[in-house]
Amino acid sequence: MRRHPADVWKFGGASLADGGAIQRAARRIAAHDGPLVVVASALAGVTDLLLSATGDAARRVERLHRQAANVICGARATRRALDAGIDEAMREYRDLCAAIAVVGHRSPRMEDTLVARGERLSALLLSVAVAEAGRRDVALVDALDLIRTDDRHGGATPLPAETRLQVQKALRPRLATGGVVVVPGYLGRAPDGGLTTLGRGGSDLTATLIGQSLGARTVVLWKDVPGILTADPRLVPDARLIPHLHHREAAEVAHYGAKVLHPRALIPLARTRTTLHVRSFLDPAQPGTEVSGRRALTGFPVKALALLPRQAIITVAGKGMLGVPGIAARTFAAVEHEGLSVSTIFQASSESSIGFTVPEAEAERAVRRLRQAFQTERAQRLIDDITARPGMSVIAVVGDRMAGAPGIAARVFSALAAGGLNVIAIAQGSSERNISFVVPGADAADAMRRVHTAFQLSKIDGGRPQPVAQTDVVLLGLGRVGRELTRQITGAAAGRLRIVGVIDRSACVFDPRGIARARLARIARGKAAGTSLADLGGQPGTAAGALDMMHAHAVSRPVIVDVTNDETAPLLRAAIARGFDVVLANKKPLSGARRDYVALWAEADASGRRLRYEATVGAGLPIIDTFNKLDATGDRVTRIEGCVSGTLMFVLSQVSQGRPFSEAVREAVARGYAEPDPRDDLSGRDAARKGLILARMLGYRGAGPRPDNLVPTAYRRLGLDEFLARLPELDGAWRAKAANAAARDRVWRYVVTASARRVTARLVAVASTDPLGAAAGTRNVVTFRSRRYQQEPLVVSGPGAGAAVTAAGLLNDIHALVGSGEWGVGRGSW
Repeated sequence: MRRHPADVWKFGGASLADGGAIQRAARRIAAHDGPLVVVASALAGVTDLLLSATGDAARRVERLHRQAANVICGARATRRALDAGIDEAMREYRDLCAAIAVVGHRSPRMEDTLVARGERLSALLLSVAVAEAGRRDVALVDALDLIRTDDRHGGATPLPAETRLQVQKALRPRLATGGVVVVPGYLGRAPDGGLTTLGRGGSDLTATLIGQSLGARTVVLWKDVPGILTADPRLVPDARLIPHLHHREAAEVAHYGAKVLHPRALIPLARTRTTLHVRSFLDPAQPGTEVSGRRALTGFPVKALALLPRQAIITVAGKGMLGVPGIAARTFAAVEHEGLSVSTIFQASSESSIGFTVPEAEAERAVRRLRQAFQTERAQRLIDDITARPGMSVIAVVGDRMAGAPGIAARVFSALAAGGLNVIAIAQGSSERNISFVVPGADAADAMRRVHTAFQLSKIDGGRPQPVAQTDVVLLGLGRVGRELTRQITGAAAGRLRIVGVIDRSACVFDPRGIARARLARIARGKAAGTSLADLGGQPGTAAGALDMMHAHAVSRPVIVDVTNDETAPLLRAAIARGFDVVLANKKPLSGARRDYVALWAEADASGRRLRYEATVGAGLPIIDTFNKLDATGDRVTRIEGCVSGTLMFVLSQVSQGRPFSEAVREAVARGYAEPDPRDDLSGRDAARKGLILARMLGYRGAGPRPDNLVPTAYRRLGLDEFLARLPELDGAWRAKAANAAARDRVWRYVVTASARRVTARLVAVASTDPLGAAAGTRNVVTFRSRRYQQEPLVVSGPGAGAAVTAAGLLNDIHALVGSGEWGVGRGSW
């Protein structure tokens, strides 16, 4: 009987996020033909929870695994065994947490022991799920019986010879019959028998170590990305999938921050015939990226760009260094002694300076250590100073065919020069497979895009384009309308939209891949309860700072949706300048000072950005859209008049029907038609702002109207509770006003009138047969007078209040930006 070579598959935490995900992985494993070793990472988020070593973490970890067990278990006996395994693991974990609380600190050895439960429980769940999927020849083998390491806890180095011996001894008999073996990733055994972990990329390293030891045909890393890309798609939207990379190219890309791979995971497969594949568990039909010893894509000397952000350049400089032996050796010995990792090294040929980059969070330590090491030289003025320059990014241009290809560096730096980008430092390895350079962090995304374009990496042979570009939505504010909009966007009808950011006064939440629906729901519930984003896990900071951070990620066709009631015009101008289109429900940016209104539109024109604001006037009604269509077809609108406040329509129509004013107002608040303080609506200010927006659309250049205020002067300064308690005092006057109007066959309505010359917002008794008088409930009614509609106006009518219809209007505007080529119309004359 012919023996099939084994394959090794590794499933990351994202592919084992919950019971359903584990089942999908198990079905794929069960369908595999031939012997297979499966390496399992901890469930998504579990490692961080375990490291926190708290009672709450224990409860959450236990709940996650029991919920997964509920999904994957069919047989009662299997569930009992699973429960026993979870019970034992969590009992040990709680004992460790208690010990840490008593001691007050924890060693790297103890941290390794804490996190080991993640991979072990995940492997247990996966092995059971594979058996439930029909593969009864599945076995669970502990990684400590396979992987041998040194004794460095938290980032142990594997011992290849000892590991190979253990892997062959333990696994070959089980695989000889074509079975499946599930192994926890990330873990190993130290010479003293203790448990170690392999550090970042540890489960990938487990898979490649086992693959090397078995002489595996393939090692497949199942990830939440399509493969290795030509660049980070958050920075370079037209990044492409690379179908093939040589081992050396992949190692260079991995070294410079490509989190899909870690260079340590590639070491075991160098000079072997084992092929590594990086594939997407979300789209398993796609081949992903192959990493092997063969060469391909020979027409592309450059294959990929990689980025190390948030770096600092450390410089040791001094004219006295010239010709002094050992300066470089002492420099890096000091850095090594401090336990710092150097990413890139630069040295002037004159030997008057040595520079290198480290993560900016470690810059202060590096400078302090170097100043100590060169204390004598600094006193003698041989070394002038040792400095750190933070806020830098290192970009690596990688390709196996760069060696010997003339003009590569020239093309890189010509592309940067064309964009006016300043290069701080340059390094090129003697292998010529990598040119690295340092730019200010703020320029990194632009630099990546320019170099990517210069080498036409979006056309890389065989590269598959990323899925159809999504439109990234950032919500400014998360009140009632904002929360409803999140629900509508995450619904099935939202299409290619994804919410990547939420900003309030305290903080922002940002995920360039899109904030998960469950997380959005948690944030929305917290905001509804009055909790700030900072207390919901958001990153504290200003809204302007949040926009800068999002802009640096090159969000895809970004749209910022303003659902606040704040003065946000300066912030929106900044967003437009950073490439954001704008959708407004907030009226203040368009109804404030004329200079701010003009500046906002001027910024949009100058930046080529788009601004839509339908929801500022009629919630979900096509009022702005109707004007635009009339204007685009050659008609000239002379006057717009109507009831544009759903709240005031509701209150006044109820009063006209005989209901007490106080009851109508309270019901408007209860139903969410009015603001929590109904005086915001009853003052007429909101309606006046809408009237001014309409008038400016027609070319009006004057000041905003002074609205009729339905709240008597004596009631305007009361506290909210007192105002609501005293509302019935106003019922008599309103009863009389309603009777007086009814005697003339009229009803009370709050009407705005807008033209190029004038704008008003007034309480008016209109005929009950008029379109404005016939409306009721929360309807908005707007009439257009134009050259075509002079004798009889064009009427637009529909619901004008409530979070659902306003959010629908916003969503319609967002979709219009996605699909329409007609942007920024309807702003009127400046």
